[in-house]
Amino acid sequence: MPIKLTFAALASVLLVSQVAAQSSIGPRKINAVLCETETQAIAFASSKAAGQTEPIAIDRVNKAFGSEVCGRYIGHAVVEVEKTANDRGTLFMLAGLRFAEDGRIGWTASWVSPFSGAGLERGT
Repeated sequence: MPIKLTFAALASVLLVSQVAAQSSIGPRKINAVLCETETQAIAFASSKAAGQTEPIAIDRVNKAFGSEVCGRYIGHAVVEVEKTANDRGTLFMLAGLRFAEDGRIGWTASWVSPFSGAGLERGT
């Protein structure tokens, strides 16, 4: 199994367990990079998966969208939305976190795995 795929699978398991733990006990203190939309969160996760450091990935996404759309958020939040999204053959786990302080929602995404070459084609 390729190393990236192994790390991606491990990250998805950790994300799912973390999200489940957060949603079951109510608002939790978080300190994370969040984005304003799902698309921006996917772009950030893609930059991170490509080996960019967190500040460079944030800068790259913000420049691509023409304003500051992703950054570090600190506060109390609960997971309100959980879903997966397929973006150009890559599967992402998305979570929307609602902040207790101002009711704002922030998005995070985790890269799970590419479909190409993973034996997921029809009939295999």
